[in-house]
Amino acid sequence: MDKRIAMIGGGNMAGAIVAGLVANGFDPKNIDVLDRNADKCERLARLYGVGTHEQGGPWLSSADIVVWAVKPQGLAKTIASLSDFLGKDVLYISIAAGIRAADIIRWQHSPRLVRVMPNTPALVKAGVAGMYVPAGLSDEDARNALEVVRAMGEVIPVPSEEQLDLLSTVSGSGPAYVFRFMEAMEAAAVKRGFDPQLARKMAILTVWGAAKLALESDEAPAQLRANVTSKGGTTAEALRVMQERHFMEMMDEAVQAAYDRNQVLADELGRA
Repeated sequence: MDKRIAMIGGGNMAGAIVAGLVANGFDPKNIDVLDRNADKCERLARLYGVGTHEQGGPWLSSADIVVWAVKPQGLAKTIASLSDFLGKDVLYISIAAGIRAADIIRWQHSPRLVRVMPNTPALVKAGVAGMYVPAGLSDEDARNALEVVRAMGEVIPVPSEEQLDLLSTVSGSGPAYVFRFMEAMEAAAVKRGFDPQLARKMAILTVWGAAKLALESDEAPAQLRANVTSKGGTTAEALRVMQERHFMEMMDEAVQAAYDRNQVLADELGRA
């Protein structure tokens, strides 16, 4: 892809995209990053050789692709502050959580927008990102957006914003659910006398190994669970307690609560 990319925001996710693009062979001379934090700019320039800027300016007019990578609460203000510098023939990609495409399109006065929901494992090139391409965008726009998004890891295309919001409550928020599970296993081991550092290592590696097995197996997670559960054994007893505590129902309610909150925030943020 022979395009110039402007990252608006130089935080962790923006850095993950820059790192992935450069690792995938994208010329860093064609990447610019805008961030008001001088330390972030210096770090990205030093690590990846990209151009960095602490404020908008005429340099933005050469961008073919602009990635909105700022906090959702500040996106409308950021777009307004940069509108005079942006070119007319620009593809926009938003990774701002929760803000609907219609609102971003209204703010940027351009329909060429792809919405993306990444997750934090993108920081270690193990992310999964949902990508929604609204109707009307060209195949070339979709391909170019995909090439940028792939820098964060695996990409899951979704057919609607509703599906993107749902994905954000599973894969987007999901790492926090998994970290909470790790916390619980670690705490249970420490409570019973395990060394804290070893307990943490055990919990993390157990989750990592199970995920790797699930990823490389043709069997569903339900079957993999059954494979390690002997009737009347220790695993079966632990799963019985989870069942009695309504673990599956709890997770279903948690995902619904996250989705409902997503919709409330989208309504609030879209009023700008």
